[in-house]
Amino acid sequence: MVVRRAACPARGTACDDGNANTTGDQEDGHCNCVGKANTSLTCIGDRGRIERYRYDNIAGSTLNDLYAAANFPGTPQFSAAMNVMGLPSTSGLNNFGQLVSAFISVPVSGNYRFNITGDDQTALFLSNNHDPANKQSTLAIVLAFSNMTEHNKYVFQSTANVYLQAGQYYYIEINQKQGTGSSHFGLFWQTPFTPPNVWKRIPSYYFYDYNCDVACIPQGTPCDDGNPFTNADQYNENCECMGTPCTGDDCDSPLASYIPFAPCGLTDQLTNRRENSWLSCQVKNNPNPSRERGHWILYDLGQRYEMISSQIWNYNAAGQTQNGFEVVTIDYSEDGNQWQTLGTYNWPLAPGENGYGGFNGPEFNNIKARYILINSLDDTTTCRGLSKVAFHAVVCPEMNTVCDDGNENTVDDKFNDNCECTGRDLSINPCSETVIFLQDTTLNAQVIGAEISITSGDTVWVSGVAGLVAGSYIELNPGFASEPNSIFMASISPCDEIGLTAPVNAEERRSSPARNPEELPYLFVKKVKESESIDIYFRMDGKGQAKLLLKDVGSGITYYLLDNELLNQGLYRKRIPSRKLSEEHNLNFEYFYKGEKYEAKFGQ
Repeated sequence: MVVRRAACPARGTACDDGNANTTGDQEDGHCNCVGKANTSLTCIGDRGRIERYRYDNIAGSTLNDLYAAANFPGTPQFSAAMNVMGLPSTSGLNNFGQLVSAFISVPVSGNYRFNITGDDQTALFLSNNHDPANKQSTLAIVLAFSNMTEHNKYVFQSTANVYLQAGQYYYIEINQKQGTGSSHFGLFWQTPFTPPNVWKRIPSYYFYDYNCDVACIPQGTPCDDGNPFTNADQYNENCECMGTPCTGDDCDSPLASYIPFAPCGLTDQLTNRRENSWLSCQVKNNPNPSRERGHWILYDLGQRYEMISSQIWNYNAAGQTQNGFEVVTIDYSEDGNQWQTLGTYNWPLAPGENGYGGFNGPEFNNIKARYILINSLDDTTTCRGLSKVAFHAVVCPEMNTVCDDGNENTVDDKFNDNCECTGRDLSINPCSETVIFLQDTTLNAQVIGAEISITSGDTVWVSGVAGLVAGSYIELNPGFASEPNSIFMASISPCDEIGLTAPVNAEERRSSPARNPEELPYLFVKKVKESESIDIYFRMDGKGQAKLLLKDVGSGITYYLLDNELLNQGLYRKRIPSRKLSEEHNLNFEYFYKGEKYEAKFGQ
């Protein structure tokens, strides 16, 4: 006799777990009714939300490169929500790292095993409770590279059995560092309620957002808040990704109009007229020689851009939408000769109706390109076309291209690798010497700085730009001259004090400035000029475990900035934004190194 078990209710079905101390009870799809346990823990956020942060322009392929970077974990360049704890393989972006922090809560008490895969180095940390301070209780690591479902390449890739209590919250964290080439990571588990000895991906259902991370993306940066009924999503002053909600009746309807359009105003909605779309009915040689003949469209943007995102409107001619691009690859190039592949995609066909709004196209992950090549991999015996493609991009000339940043007080204006036109500010003191005497020198395109004084009897070159900056005084002797059309600035700007908690006072620093890392205190903090950021410096005499904490006295929240091994001696820096911190900025920093604890205060 064959006994058939009834199918479990679909995940998300309302239920009652019989526990008065839980809310939002739902089926998990494995016949477990699970509610969110009531808790006084302030760091536990929304159920089902997993947020990842990406940190760009960090060279190397090891986690140590990520941990040593100044912008990790406080100042990421990108974030996004995930449906499962992992990302599929992608290419086109190099030299970055990623951080995912969350809480996990299981529906059934028992033994669980975890497995991590990734490219390049990837690590899983799991605390034995809700506290990130204990995150190294359980560790799994991919040492160099594994395929997306290659579970047994490294001996430390899987954990032993870990007993987890139903209804409890456990802090969980993933770190990933990518050098060059493709990138991915994935977290899997074996549970008491899934088939034995089978690794399963972990859906977002069992996770809760970690609300006490210090990471903050600049205000106004575009994002996706995960709510389809908001528009113009961007980060606000509180570091939250928020969109403008729709208003009026039926706001939960996919047909809701979020922005009222002005009569005869421009919109992103297209008609279904064939004349408004592009169609290719003859296969041609591809501009990318590695591609076969087919239907393709090449966009020449005219100059190099930093590519951010895209919007796609498929072929929307009434009755002919089957001619749209369905299976698509996108290539990009800076010169039209050397090509790289962004990815392969499946695009939905258009509805063939008026008011077609298209769909969000691929994220370009800040690649640099002039040419974008969209290739159809569909049947070449039929015509294929598109209605419209829009790119979100920023002009990005080659690094070190000469430019004008519009500030007459800067020199050597050039584009940097972040597509910004910047120069050296004439008013910032480089503090190269204690006392400087200049004579018979031609000044041009330079900034000279001293900790105490500068004495000069020199000439600023015709049409030149120069600056003298000293901590106490500047003396211009007879013979000093500024030629026609030149720009000269003399300013008093003391050398920055190293830290608010340095063990020497200001006079001692002026008379005996610390030039080498070993002369500096083990921990000190500085406010970053003209920004909402704080720099924390910590010194290491050699390889070792370093732990750096920030305790926000105003909010009572502890932020974990570092708890990892670093391989090199020297002076390290972490930059954190202050917008997530309490307004009074009463902050305590704690640094643990070689069994010693060092403390620094910032603010009141």
